Amino acid sequence: QALFEYADPLSSINVHYAGEGQELNWHFDNSEFAITLLLQAPLAGGEFEYLRDLRDAEKGDMNFSGVQAVVEGKRQPEALSVEPGTLVLFRGRNAMHRVAPTQGARDRILVVLAYNSKPGIALSEAARMTFFGRLG
Repeated sequence: QALFEYADPLSSINVHYAGEGQELNWHFDNSEFAITLLLQAPLAGGEFEYLRDLRDAEKGDMNFSGVQAVVEGKRQPEALSVEPGTLVLFRGRNAMHRVAPTQGARDRILVVLAYNSKPGIALSEAARMTFFGRLG
C-alpha cells in the first residue's frame, strides 16, 4: 500500500518539546500513520501510552463509550517506553494515545512525520489554529 506525506505545510513534520510536567493528553491523530523518532528522553516520565484499535473511524464507529472509559481511568493503556534513537511506526487514527507527564529538567524531544494512504489530506484550519496559532 502506498503512503503519502501529510499535505499540510505546518504539520507534515513536527518536532515536539515537552518540559518538566508537560504532557500530551489523550487523542486520536488526523493522519492515518505516523513515524516518530525520539531524540532526547526526559529524566523520568514521558511514556507513550495507547489503546490499539479503540475505534474504527473509516467505518464511522467512534466508540464513544470506550473513549469515556479511557478518560475516566476505567481502561488501562499499554505503555511503550523508548530510548533516544528509537523509531516507531504508529497508526494513531484509530488508537487513542497520549504522552504521560515528563519529570526532571531534561526535555523530551520527539520528531513526528505524518502520512496517509491517500494524497492531499491536511489538517483543518481550526486544527492548524489550535496547534500552530496560524494557517500557513
